[in-house]
Amino acid sequence: MTNGRLTTNFFARQEQARRNCRKLGLLFAGAVLCIIAAVYFAFRLICYINLITNIITVPGPTANSAPSGSFAWWDPASFILVFSTVALFIFIASIIKMRQLQKGGGTVAEMLGGSRVPENTDDPAKRRLLNVVEEMSIASGIPVPLVYILEREQGINAFAAGLGINDAAVAITQGALDRLSRDELQGVIAHEFSHLLNGDMRLNIQLIGIIYGILIIGIIGGEILEHRRISSKSIVLFIGGILLTVIGYIGTFAGRLIQSAVSREKEFLADASAVKFTRNPLGLASALKKIGGCIYGSQITSATAKQASHLFFGQSDIDVLFPAFLATHPPLIKRIQLLDPSFDGTFPAAKDIPPRLFSPKPDAAVSFLDKIHGSPDPPIAKDIIDYVGNPAVNKGSAILASLPDQIKAKLRTPDGAATVICALLTPDNNTLRKYQFHDLQHSLVMPGHEDDFLRLCDQIAGLKNGQRLPLVELALPSLRSLTIMERRNFLETINSQVNADGKITLPEFCVQLIVQQYLGSKDESIFGETVFSHLSQVGYQIFIILRMLANAGNKGNADAARMAFNAGVARIPELACKNPDYYYTEDFNFAEIKTALKKMDCSSFKIKQVVVDACSHCAFADRRITVTEAELLRVLSLALHCPLPPFAPEY
Repeated sequence: MTNGRLTTNFFARQEQARRNCRKLGLLFAGAVLCIIAAVYFAFRLICYINLITNIITVPGPTANSAPSGSFAWWDPASFILVFSTVALFIFIASIIKMRQLQKGGGTVAEMLGGSRVPENTDDPAKRRLLNVVEEMSIASGIPVPLVYILEREQGINAFAAGLGINDAAVAITQGALDRLSRDELQGVIAHEFSHLLNGDMRLNIQLIGIIYGILIIGIIGGEILEHRRISSKSIVLFIGGILLTVIGYIGTFAGRLIQSAVSREKEFLADASAVKFTRNPLGLASALKKIGGCIYGSQITSATAKQASHLFFGQSDIDVLFPAFLATHPPLIKRIQLLDPSFDGTFPAAKDIPPRLFSPKPDAAVSFLDKIHGSPDPPIAKDIIDYVGNPAVNKGSAILASLPDQIKAKLRTPDGAATVICALLTPDNNTLRKYQFHDLQHSLVMPGHEDDFLRLCDQIAGLKNGQRLPLVELALPSLRSLTIMERRNFLETINSQVNADGKITLPEFCVQLIVQQYLGSKDESIFGETVFSHLSQVGYQIFIILRMLANAGNKGNADAARMAFNAGVARIPELACKNPDYYYTEDFNFAEIKTALKKMDCSSFKIKQVVVDACSHCAFADRRITVTEAELLRVLSLALHCPLPPFAPEY
């Protein structure tokens, strides 16, 4: 379905995305040089016109009345002035735009006219959309992104935006919400999640900033023409406006060329990944067919759509002069035929359909391992790397359906989601529960009535281990609605809860780590620089994580823990040759573990792949893995921004 250069390995895709960032920088530099050359020529032309104007209008010889034939078109001083001014101007405009978008995917969605879908909505169509996004998030092992609808757009389209999995947003048009069936919607959302998991979103945000910087010249020219009347005194300025507008078209052409160069190849990979996620190529193919049969197609009417056309699921606007050459997406028919070879080119009419809320029963869900490998055999360590960033939707559907409806209802409001997180951190001891409840009453996030809170604690205590992490992932979008003060207060509250009994357990640490990473993190860097690129720079931190994983997975058995630690270290020859010290302990230094994870998160994805592989071999050292070990491995992977889907045979 894709060419040989494309890969479905998560870590290779991330490195490919970073190489594309460098490629984007070269394309940007080339476009800026073209614009500088055009501006320089325009500047010299204005000087020439001004010279001619002075000769004609001023009687008698003057200092400026040199013959036009002696005019020098090449002037190094003028070129240096134009070069420095234009380059600085474009660079500043791009950086300002990128800084605006650094707040996350929600900012991009709102820029394009999106309205956030509240988690507690009762609208059937919106509820179905949230349900599909939640299933995909659980299946991917990532926090549920914010969901938006472009209510003014009747074309069938969608996009994902953000700098990472912690600030992502998914948006679809009203036309897609009204006209797509659940299977079709699932295919489109899976396509957008593949962009999220492939590392495309950061590149897309950078591209929006770059396109804006390139277009700013034309925007200024348009403003001059719109607000300036022609007169003998303003003729030069008016001509300057015309020239800047023409140069703006050069910028538009260069911007669309960059968008098409970066975007087309990624769309084929996203289609292929979506099919791998859903195991339903006809669902995605049917959505593409409806674009062809819809009177609005995939068109986006927002004025800001051009600078973000590479984000969308389908072609959001068509260039008038070069529709095929500057297309940001592959031809629609070609995309469909790769998914459905029997397609004859006839598009069905796209009609509004009533939303169907469908969620499979837990006992009817298809096994995740059956879907991935075609057999019920349990996974082995070497398989884990292939699981990272490759969800199976049926697993997410089954887990979501298995959660009690009362708990899911609470997750749809900020206070309810905060209460669920607090209940997850509450021990089985009733005395401690009541003490913590009274402590929570002094927080800004109210836990409700005491009996209701204790009942919720009992419900959560009865959940299986594999259902706890999905609860945290589902709670995060609602928690994102808390004000800055409420977030700070909530983080202090859960910190107080975790330390209430004088000790921190591993499950408590995992919940606290994810919530703090999601709510307590500052805006991510738009460039995502890699700080550590050599294993020797993070070797000590890798030993800390492997030691913790080995001890946690073999509690009470020091020999088995040592064997697990050695199995993990053996996967990294550069570190194994140093004969690292090992000691068994059940008292973990969680501050040290948190610091180690934070440092490793700043490493290259090549190093992260080595770390995840070593951790998986550490966990599988005894040739079996419990759900508790699997969930711990998933939390560690999520902390490194390498989402690992649920993979244990049972949950």
